[in-house]
Order: sequence, then structure tokens, then C-alpha cells
Amino acid sequence: MVKFICYFLCLVVCGNSGVAQVKLVKPVKTRAKTTNLAIGFGAAKSVLYLNRNVKENNDASGLQASLVYGGSNIFRFSFEYTFYRPINIAPTWYDIKASTFEANMHVIARFKNTDAIFYPLIGISYNTFSGFFTGKNDFLNLVNKYKPNQRAVTQWLGVNIGTGYELFLKRVSFFLDYKMRVGFTDGKKQLNIVDVCFGGGIRYNLKAPSIYKLFRGTRSRYLLQ
Repeated sequence: MVKFICYFLCLVVCGNSGVAQVKLVKPVKTRAKTTNLAIGFGAAKSVLYLNRNVKENNDASGLQASLVYGGSNIFRFSFEYTFYRPINIAPTWYDIKASTFEANMHVIARFKNTDAIFYPLIGISYNTFSGFFTGKNDFLNLVNKYKPNQRAVTQWLGVNIGTGYELFLKRVSFFLDYKMRVGFTDGKKQLNIVDVCFGGGIRYNLKAPSIYKLFRGTRSRYLLQ
């Protein structure tokens, strides 16, 4: 009986030690320590305000500056400012000055054999339309909102929807964008396409700490490379 108890205790101890040696190794989660930071300049073309600018070939051209952050994964973010040169929509509007601030998110799709990306985008924009309103040929009845023969300012929020393409040549890249801006026009409660615009230009790409690295802190003296 004593021998049986000894054998049983040995089996229990050996079994427990065998189980204790089995370890589950979890895969190590790695996060990118760096990402891309791009500074861009370019040109843009826009109808400014679609239901007001009904004339053909009367798009406004302007200059654009942008800052793009991210791209180490499938998302990146852009912040852009565009200032348009003055145009006229005779005989109703003259000396129209317009500008746009916007923030967009890009969803990146990469090409296999080309150092280029394609990106659907979505974002928000703050748009300003300022011009001298004469009240003539006012088919939108804006005279109920603005006094004739005075300068009138319209500011509106838009939702950006569009696509873009960017080709990289080392640290320099060339991009093209197409955007539609959806918003409320002239006090109406129905959403409409207010603006359609194209843009393109050049960007210079740097390496910068990723968001994960920024929150974890860094010992490097130089954040950009």
C-alpha cells in the first residue's frame, strides 16, 4: 500500500511539472515607429458655388498648400488651404473671392509594380464665397437675403468626397485630386453638390514619428528625417 501511494504521488508530481513547462507564445504586436509627413504646393480649379456659377468655362483657378501626415498603414490625413483668384459671374456677381480650409482622410491602395498610390478620400471643408452682388438676373431670389449693390459673404460647411492619385520619385511625389463638396445651398434644407474641384501639384516627403511613437515618447533629438 505504501509503495502504491509513492507511485501515485510520483505520477502526480511528474504530470504537474509537464503541464507547467507548456507555454503559449503570443505573437508580438509591432507598430510602426515612423510614418510620412509631406509638405505640398499646387494648383486648383473649382466652380466655387455650383448653383450660382451657371456659366460655362467660368471655373476659378487658385493656389493650394497642403500638409499630409500618415501612410505607414492604409490611412493618412491631409490638411489643405486653397485661395482662388477673383472671377465674375456677370451680371449678378463681380469680384468674387473664395477660399477653402479642409481636412480629409485618405484610404490608401498601393500598386504592385509602381511606386504610386490611389486613395478614395472623405473629409470636411469650410468655404468662403465673397462678391459684389448687383441683384440683376437674380433667378435664385438672393435679393431676399442680400442687399443689391453691396458686397455679400457666404460661408458654408461641406462634406468632401473624392479620389486621388500620387506618384512617388524618391522623396518627391506628384498628385492629382478630384473632389465634390456636399452642403446646404442658400439656406435650403436639402443637401446638394455645392462645389466640384480638381487639384494637383508636388509634395516633398519626410519621415516623422508615428502617433504611437509620439505618445510613447522618443529619445531622438531629430523628429524629422
